[in-house]
Amino acid sequence: MMSIFKHSGPRKNTKISFRTDDETLDQLKSICRIENRTISSLIESVLTEYVLIHENGSQADQEKRLSPRKKCSIPAVILSDKNNQQSYFNCLIKSLSANSAQLVFKKIPDEENFYSDFFILFKLPKNDHPLLVSSKLIRSKCLENECMIVAKINCDTISDSELLQKYLLKIEFAENNDNKRHLLPNNQ
Repeated sequence: MMSIFKHSGPRKNTKISFRTDDETLDQLKSICRIENRTISSLIESVLTEYVLIHENGSQADQEKRLSPRKKCSIPAVILSDKNNQQSYFNCLIKSLSANSAQLVFKKIPDEENFYSDFFILFKLPKNDHPLLVSSKLIRSKCLENECMIVAKINCDTISDSELLQKYLLKIEFAENNDNKRHLLPNNQ
């Protein structure tokens, strides 16, 4: 007898495990809460995307921004002020550059309209100095359970700007080293 159920993809019968630090685990849990998914499904999604990028060539060659955003996962708070009424929203910075950020957060209640000017408060990984950057809304897209915002950001102090630049350079350096490692033969 033929089964009426069809599998949509290869059967998942291989289990893998790995170690990570507490900070990374906390960030994974935060992303999972925002995206309403399990850590396992998030990691599988990230791994699948990574494999597809390497199968199809680098997406960096297709980047059109003057200052490309780097993928990250940084918890943050949006602070906005409208008619002397302050509002705060927890969010997650998904990508970041010297002059823009992509943020994801739970959907704003319908009675709220998002503000065109706001501040983003966050702490870069492995750095205790919080950054407060002024921001201007570029675009937003809200689905049922979350909103994605792209904002132009501006570091208001030189020290904040230097910290952000250093962080972005560190990510770029790590990406370049990862790309070089993939090009080397296995015996090197």
